[in-house]
Amino acid sequence: NSFGLFREYPSIPTYNPDEMLSPEELADIPGGTRANTATLPSQLTPFEPPNQSSLPVPEPSSPSVSTGPFKNWSIMALMNWQWTGSQTRSIEQMDKLVGVLKDPRFAKHFDIKWETDKFDEYLATGGGSEVRDGWKSASVDISVPDGLRYNSVEAAPVFSVPGLFYRPLIKVIKSGIQNVGDRCFHYTPFKQFWSPSPDGPPQRLYDEIYASDAMVEAHTAVQKLPPEPNCMLKRVVLALMFWSDSTHLASFGDASLWPLYLFFGNQSKWLRVKPQSNTCHHIAYFPKV
Repeated sequence: NSFGLFREYPSIPTYNPDEMLSPEELADIPGGTRANTATLPSQLTPFEPPNQSSLPVPEPSSPSVSTGPFKNWSIMALMNWQWTGSQTRSIEQMDKLVGVLKDPRFAKHFDIKWETDKFDEYLATGGGSEVRDGWKSASVDISVPDGLRYNSVEAAPVFSVPGLFYRPLIKVIKSGIQNVGDRCFHYTPFKQFWSPSPDGPPQRLYDEIYASDAMVEAHTAVQKLPPEPNCMLKRVVLALMFWSDSTHLASFGDASLWPLYLFFGNQSKWLRVKPQSNTCHHIAYFPKV
């Protein structure tokens, strides 16, 4: 191109995601042109608690909207308002809110303590797919040394750690790709070079995972594998990137969580670093031992 950049592909790519991006999506100027968040992917939508403005409001002629474990729309809206947003809301403030609301859809008899206990019990017993979104709970068994000798690891004492919440990795991968489609994913890796001058030798550039030797080698190896019977789908490599670190939940107290995050290396780092791009996936929460 005009900057002296060129690419070397192991095979002819079916498309180039970089050609689908607009200048507004690439801009990051404080106080100036901002990225059009409406066109950016929103993979995290299924995993985030809905804000109050996004609650479904059924039309008179539309089918009934699911309200999860709650009896009606009004209770679902109140519980959503109570447990999202401000960290300083109290049960007393909720009761005052109910006292001044005049919307006819709201129930006359509302008890937040009762509904919270009911919601906790609902999640603990499995819940519904529209609330849990594929989250599962499991226990992890750890072999613990006790100073004695055993003939096998299986015979050693086991300590069970309950409370590992996770989403199956395949489901997260499918959800992330289906929500954004092919628009932001580089499925054909390449080597990128820069020619500083017409007579000078080109210089190799390392800026993205899909522009690395490891990605090119993995892609080439996958193409050489025996094909699946009666399958004409394109075979690609997904670069899964995992991060994990404890996070503090409140401005006071010691409440914390230890999540496990997933990013796709097939997406550009310039997209992944933007919080509004929603390219980070929560796939697990580790319990404390």
